[in-house]
Amino acid sequence: MNPRYYAFIKKAIRGPLPAREIAQAPGFNRHTLVCPESALGNWREACVEKDFQLLLEGPAAAQPDKPRPPATHREADERATRSLLEKSISANARLEEEVRKLRRDYAEQKRSFEDRMKRKDGEIHELTEKLKRNIAHAHARTEHPSWETLYKTLKKRADEKLAEASQALAERSEEILRLRAKLQSQDEKNSQSAARAAEESAERENRLAREIRELKSHMEDKDMAVRTLQDNIASLSGKSEELQRIIFEERKDYEEKVSGFCDEIGRLRTDVKFREQELNQIRADLFEALGKMKEMESMDIIRSREQEELYGAIRTRIKLLSGYFENLESRVRYAFRKA
Repeated sequence: MNPRYYAFIKKAIRGPLPAREIAQAPGFNRHTLVCPESALGNWREACVEKDFQLLLEGPAAAQPDKPRPPATHREADERATRSLLEKSISANARLEEEVRKLRRDYAEQKRSFEDRMKRKDGEIHELTEKLKRNIAHAHARTEHPSWETLYKTLKKRADEKLAEASQALAERSEEILRLRAKLQSQDEKNSQSAARAAEESAERENRLAREIRELKSHMEDKDMAVRTLQDNIASLSGKSEELQRIIFEERKDYEEKVSGFCDEIGRLRTDVKFREQELNQIRADLFEALGKMKEMESMDIIRSREQEELYGAIRTRIKLLSGYFENLESRVRYAFRKA
């Protein structure tokens, strides 16, 4: 006949079931707590029981060991709960064993006391019957002068035996009363010990129940925090993807603008070089004209009217060139600032 076991799986006690059915249950592993049906309260890990060792060694020999994943908050809480439950179960088992031991001692003492009482009652009954028979036998005899001495002797002996029996009966009665008082006191002590043990066990069970409820509440709070964190991470991931897309588009636009600015700057630089060449040519022409003017002034050939017209044309051209270069310089500065 296959022995049956209780198993503590996923914060619930299952069973009694055979070892093979428990090993096939979801959530079972070599560290699951099991308890034989014939030894309630004796909780041990499955890898210690012989029936589970055969079942655990079979698949383990066929498949290589896989690396254990890192422990999560739920597994850590389950381990703490299981450790707390193991301690409470072992403490409860010790208390139950002490209560059973006290009950066995009480039953043995009560049985031995009852046996002694029965033996003493039997002895008293035998002495009483024997005394009654002796008295009846003595009264049944006819009084005879030749038997007078014998009668007195027998009566004296019967009185002595009756006194001894009465004294023995009184002593045994006192001993019986003393033993009854002792037994009653022992019974009261055993009852108090059992009540105290039951109160301690109930108090420990209540404390463990409160701790388990607190652990469940903490686990629910942690699960809620984890779910909220997962939602926040998912939302942040979506926002990050959207931000990356926007940044990519802005970067693309920026690169296009920079490319346009570079082309514009190149074109402006070409214009500036061309204008510088023109300016150099104008400066050369201006220097040549000034040289000619100086020559004409020195030679007093140029008329005042022609000089004024020439000076006006030169001033007008210089103003136009100055305005053009100021505009060109402002455009270049704006382009560099924008880039």
